[in-house]
Amino acid sequence: MDFLIGLLGLIAGAAIALAGLRYFFILLPIGGFIVGFFAGAAGISAIFDDGFLATSLGLLVGVLVGLLFALISYFYWYFSVVLLAAMAGSVLGTSLFAWIGIDADWLLFLVGLAFAVVFAIGSLLLNLPVYLVIVSSALAGSAIAIGGALMVFNQFDREEIGTGALWERIDEHWYLWLIWIVVAGIGIAIQMLTVAMSQIPEEKWAAINSPTVPAETATA
Repeated sequence: MDFLIGLLGLIAGAAIALAGLRYFFILLPIGGFIVGFFAGAAGISAIFDDGFLATSLGLLVGVLVGLLFALISYFYWYFSVVLLAAMAGSVLGTSLFAWIGIDADWLLFLVGLAFAVVFAIGSLLLNLPVYLVIVSSALAGSAIAIGGALMVFNQFDREEIGTGALWERIDEHWYLWLIWIVVAGIGIAIQMLTVAMSQIPEEKWAAINSPTVPAETATA
């Protein structure tokens, strides 16, 4: 199970970070489901202090939240922009506090939640959806890919997902920090190159198949 989840995380993380803005809107429902699934299951794990997907309740909540996020992402594409910004904020918050020595799982969960809320609000206030997609997806995708790779090589367990343990692993090895930064940087660079070829819906709170405009126009 850990190997399969890790492989899924590795592939999904790399796709989120590197696939590019050009394909982002095609993958919105899938990405929404993945983020929702992990968020729901990790939330149950944090509330009941058990392992990730250790109970049927965690699996059920993960699936339900994933389906909900997938539907919302399809009908309101900008929801995914906010979601990605929140995920990136959570990643940055937990990584920062893990780096300075905070190791209490419940505290890291609350820190990640607080940063997620701040970044989500920021994404709503800033009118730069394309750049928010690029930076958020690169940062979050890089972290997810690293977590997946560690699970594949049995260096990270699914019970530790959502507890901040990933950042403890990264903090123990400087090269993992370097990989995170490099992969995120490559993702940002690749996605910036695809801006001219990308189209986004004219309205923020509309379905992904609504009339589109060039991404460059949307950032103007």
